[in-house]
Amino acid sequence: MKKIIEVTGVAGVGKSFVIDRLMLQNSNIILDSDVIKRYKLSDLYLFYLFFKTKRSFSNFLNILKISLFLNMGVFDRLNFIRNSIKKIGKDYFLEHIFNENKIVLVDEGISHLYQNIISPNRQNDRYLTRLVDKIISNLNFSRDIIVVDAPFEVVYERLKQRGHKRVLLKDLKPFIKKSKEQIFRLKRRFPKITEIENGV
Repeated sequence: MKKIIEVTGVAGVGKSFVIDRLMLQNSNIILDSDVIKRYKLSDLYLFYLFFKTKRSFSNFLNILKISLFLNMGVFDRLNFIRNSIKKIGKDYFLEHIFNENKIVLVDEGISHLYQNIISPNRQNDRYLTRLVDKIISNLNFSRDIIVVDAPFEVVYERLKQRGHKRVLLKDLKPFIKKSKEQIFRLKRRFPKITEIENGV
């Protein structure tokens, strides 16, 4: 029987490591990225599927609103719009078209939108969170979610070593703090949460 599970967490907690371990434990797991390759899902096709979802035009407007209020450059704003549309289009494909009896692990899917809006700089986080809430509500989103977590200092050291494409070193601590706050809110919103602590 098909099952779709999203994996989310603060940048640097080790989501990829946990996903690799889960795949070693169960041969019936497939990654969403492998589904995209296998079925040759182009960005254009995922955009088309986005507009087949519930209240797609409302969600499109909410995504545009979020992008306008994000504290980031033009390229990152456009990337946010593109990736958000692709997440929702991919979810539609997995739910309505993909019919293999697999457990699909979605790395940074729709539930990860709460992390995608994080900026260490001052911005109206409550307003942005409400817009993401509207998108989630419009979609009637109810996926099982795995939240990967790690202690603050572990995440800080990992991000300090590898860097973050949108966050300067001096802004890492406020960025991690805000990200962890969003994870706390996510856990309160969704009942189907499994937590995995990855402190290694």
